[in-house]
Amino acid sequence: MASVGGLYKGQFLMNDEMSHPATLDVAEWLRFDAATNPYGPSPKVREAMAAFARTGDFSRYDDEERAESLRGDLAAHWGLSPDHFIVYNGSGEAVVWLFLARLLLEQQRLLIPSPSYERFVALGQRCAAEVITVPLHEENFALVPERFIEAGRQSEARVLLLSSPNNPTGNLLCGDAEMARLLDELPDCLCIVDEAYADYAGHSYVSWVQERENLVVLRTFSKAYGMAGLRIGYAIGPKPVIAALDQMQVPWAVNALSLVAAQVALADQGYLQKVVAQIRSDCQALYEGLNERPWLRAYPSAANFFWVRCEGVGPERLRTGLDQRRIRARWRQDAPGFVRLTSLRPQDNEYLLAALDEVGQSG
Repeated sequence: MASVGGLYKGQFLMNDEMSHPATLDVAEWLRFDAATNPYGPSPKVREAMAAFARTGDFSRYDDEERAESLRGDLAAHWGLSPDHFIVYNGSGEAVVWLFLARLLLEQQRLLIPSPSYERFVALGQRCAAEVITVPLHEENFALVPERFIEAGRQSEARVLLLSSPNNPTGNLLCGDAEMARLLDELPDCLCIVDEAYADYAGHSYVSWVQERENLVVLRTFSKAYGMAGLRIGYAIGPKPVIAALDQMQVPWAVNALSLVAAQVALADQGYLQKVVAQIRSDCQALYEGLNERPWLRAYPSAANFFWVRCEGVGPERLRTGLDQRRIRARWRQDAPGFVRLTSLRPQDNEYLLAALDEVGQSG
């Protein structure tokens, strides 16, 4: 069994296109809590940003022109017309504006699964007249359509917010038939599907917005594209919804450098496919490793993280032990027996598993 200290000495080299330091930096915390891409963006993105930094005119408000250009690129990528798209500072900002448009101004009710992304829940509590939480299936965290349809009808909720893959559980919440049923049976409820991690899952509802008047999909360049620090994402929806959001958007909302990076990242689908394949491979190894520890149970995930039940070790002891080893994990007050762990680079994952062994054997 490898020890935590011993893992610092090994060399772990990857493809040059996904380069990173060959050894762990013991001065840094390992961020198993952030659910970001550990390999970073395409090298072409870095090159384009450097070129723009050298030659771009930072004194001009040309962001709207660049945003329109990106809008066109997104339309071509997804096979839709540009007026189905609007670009934001990350998909989280899109949720803010959707809440403002649908909830805060009308003081309506929000329907949301439990567990779900806690920041979206907190935002809903500020914007909506009421937040109705509907529990997912107790065993596999799947969405149970009957529960949501009943809750939506009884509460007359006007927004349903889903993440698929779901954060924090990592699973695709439902199949296409169940999603169609939700949209059909809650026609007055705007369904917002956050697809922040959908590039890992290979499944999307983007194409549905052409036929569905009550569906908006959110996408981001923060996760699989490796550009979380640049804060850029977009919403896809029916033309009337996007037109209304466009009227509310602040002028020059997205900075030019992020727009340049997003266009180049979108164009380099070869890199995206390569890095997604690598992360999926890393995830499989981590999933198997976690479930080899009898005191843990990792649930299957379509994202780049795992929802892990602490079955044979106290969560507080586990949290303290990981903190002592400079490992950050995602803990939630509403799920005290669980922890969310992101798959990082292979050597980072091995370090995590070794740390878990040490903590598990210390009790």
